[in-house]
Amino acid sequence: MSFVPLMINLSDKKIVVVGGGNVAHRRLEALKESGAALHIISPEINEELFSLFRQGKISWDKRTFESDDIQDASLVVAATDDPKVNLAVRESAGEKAFINMTGEADLGNVIFPGTYRQGRLVFSVSTEGASPMLVSRILKNFKSEYDTRYERYVDFLYICRKHLKKTTFSKEEKNRWLSHLLSDKYLEAENQEEIIEWLKTLE
Repeated sequence: MSFVPLMINLSDKKIVVVGGGNVAHRRLEALKESGAALHIISPEINEELFSLFRQGKISWDKRTFESDDIQDASLVVAATDDPKVNLAVRESAGEKAFINMTGEADLGNVIFPGTYRQGRLVFSVSTEGASPMLVSRILKNFKSEYDTRYERYVDFLYICRKHLKKTTFSKEEKNRWLSHLLSDKYLEAENQEEIIEWLKTLE
């Protein structure tokens, strides 16, 4: 089986995480800004998860897993430290469900890549479980090369693209400008402001 990388909008979807430890916390940290309804099932949860619960960012059923818990979930995460419980979650999910098996990635059909984000710019890296340490090393390289300036820069490119669409430039001219804007000089805020003001005059 080969995993296909996708960017998914999970807004208003129900996500169920079974488990209350550090792995469950990492998954919920990755999901907490998704706009999904995040639900956790576990007799106990750690302090970090309890803090998310107290802030109203997740809901919590303080009990053991039951097969009916995930019937209406868009995504299921099996994250307990008990392989038997995780397998029970997998069996209850059925073949059509999206499920992340945290201890045995090959038993599920969803994996969580290592991610580095600067606003709209998102890097996701995975070795499909082969080497988390290599993932960390690659992400570290991304962090050193693509610093906080890139959040503003990618927003700038987005704004310019919208303005260029409204001009009378030919497709070739628009593409030439989009390529030109990839120059390092536009990492500087002053240069960004100048080109945006100029593009506004062309609409």
